Amino acid sequence: MTEGHTPNSGKILVTGATGSVGGALITNLTAVGADVRALVRDESKAQGLRDAGVEVVVGDLDKPETLEGAFSGADKVFLLTAPNPNQVTQARNGFAAAKRAGNPHIVRLSAGAVRDKPGALPRISGQHAETDAELKAFSLPYTILSPHFFMQNTMMAAQTVASDGVVYMPFKDGRIGMIDIRDIAEVAVKVLTEDGHEGKTYVLTGPASISFHDVAAALTKALGKEVKYVDVPPEAARESMVSMGLPEWMADALIEYSKAFSEDYGDFTAPDFERLTGHPARSYETFARDFAQAFGSAVLQTT
Repeated sequence: MTEGHTPNSGKILVTGATGSVGGALITNLTAVGADVRALVRDESKAQGLRDAGVEVVVGDLDKPETLEGAFSGADKVFLLTAPNPNQVTQARNGFAAAKRAGNPHIVRLSAGAVRDKPGALPRISGQHAETDAELKAFSLPYTILSPHFFMQNTMMAAQTVASDGVVYMPFKDGRIGMIDIRDIAEVAVKVLTEDGHEGKTYVLTGPASISFHDVAAALTKALGKEVKYVDVPPEAARESMVSMGLPEWMADALIEYSKAFSEDYGDFTAPDFERLTGHPARSYETFARDFAQAFGSAVLQTT
């Protein structure tokens, strides 16, 4: 799909439209001339979407009675549910609304760590596994995108990188096939605007499985100052997250992930991104250069 080419994909509904993935996706969809509709819960966040030429419908996946206007007439649906205790129910409400609206193609954002691994899944992975199974049971046309840990999640350390030159994270030496949200959006645009993806599941990772030592090294190079990674105990990390206002359910879920990733639960990469796009996914080094200012410094000029 080239910029400026209008895809023949019909009306595309995007849920989670004001979040990081949904926002990047809508930017890319509008750039190729797609007919986009956004489902938003908060009317106050809708103006920017309208200014970009996006149709906005206010509704809530927690309230099935509010969804008809969003799903009616949609040919494809990008269904994203943010991590929360009601995530499975929210997705189920979306599937049911799609069924009532005439069976549009569902492109669902799952999680790359939903894999056959020994032991219990972390709760968020468990939610995604349950939701993926429910989607298939609804007999809707579907494509499942399963991205790994977002590179953008490392920006939680931006303040301490800027002030102390330290990434404090509870991941020990675990390696993770992190992916840039911008790459997730690129794949989602292809799936939403092309044929041939029904019934497929794509696992999306970056080009390498890296540790937070590698994250610190990439930030050191991008920022022109030494950045170190300091592993912190999970209990201390949880306390810090809660003190910053993160709900306890979410803090517990993130600590479950950190413990699993510390044991290399996330140590894998997949070829699907390059197969779909024809080029490699962004490396963490590229991400660090692109977002250097967010970590407290401009990129050094190189010759």
